[in-house]
Amino acid sequence: MSEPHAIRLARAMRHTKARFAHDAEGNTIAQMVHTCHDQIPNVSWSKVAPYWLVVEHNGEVVGCVNIGYTVPLGRLEWMSFVPGLPYKARALSVKALLDPGQEVLKQTGSSAVVGNLGFEQKSFRDILQAEGCNRMMTGVTMGRTL
Repeated sequence: MSEPHAIRLARAMRHTKARFAHDAEGNTIAQMVHTCHDQIPNVSWSKVAPYWLVVEHNGEVVGCVNIGYTVPLGRLEWMSFVPGLPYKARALSVKALLDPGQEVLKQTGSSAVVGNLGFEQKSFRDILQAEGCNRMMTGVTMGRTL
């Protein structure tokens, strides 16, 4: 008989942990975001706490997500990872980022979580759908420097 899913997941997650980023990790976050997303403006990344979560796998930062503290729709966006992260490690990292990200948004008054995802990020979309997320709309993210 195989192990229950929850036990297998807990075993797999024991080396993957999310935490709030420190400002000193801004350049690491910037590198991941610039690698995973097109046309990110060249801005200062010196102030990232408490707006970013990072995920560590075996003690090394391998991913991040931005927390948009908005009500009623909180935002988790700009999910990014180091290049070449294997699919399984990325899937575990997504879960490790989503759970505390959603919890912190809930605690700060959000009733739901939303986020943009690039059209080319099909593997992320598949992982997010497996985590219970639904497609809400399609569009283009617009921005400019301040």
